[in-house]
Amino acid sequence: MDEQREDPRADAEVEVRYRTVQEFLTAYSRNISGGGLFIRASQPQALNQKVLVRFTLPGLDHRFEVLGVVVWSNTSPRSSFPAGMGVKFLEITPEDVKLITEFVRSVGAEFPAPKKPKEKKA
Repeated sequence: MDEQREDPRADAEVEVRYRTVQEFLTAYSRNISGGGLFIRASQPQALNQKVLVRFTLPGLDHRFEVLGVVVWSNTSPRSSFPAGMGVKFLEITPEDVKLITEFVRSVGAEFPAPKKPKEKKA
């Protein structure tokens, strides 16, 4: 599977409260970037489900409230990755992106592999 991430990310286990159309839930994140986060959940939401996520990050006196969409999920906790869902941020302020990006850098971000240029055919 090709890497889809564009933003650096960092491991971050923080409590995340999220709201779907049907319910309010609480879980923990696994990692975060300025573009989204992974939420560990035994019953991830369906793909394309919109969720409102609320969380704080260690060392920051700021509560984030961001609208996102589930872009992938893992329902099998037996795989090498825990059960949960990847949430892409849809509506996030530039200030919140900056705060998250600074947090990611401060804790030692993992950068996605550079995209390989397409080879030109001779």
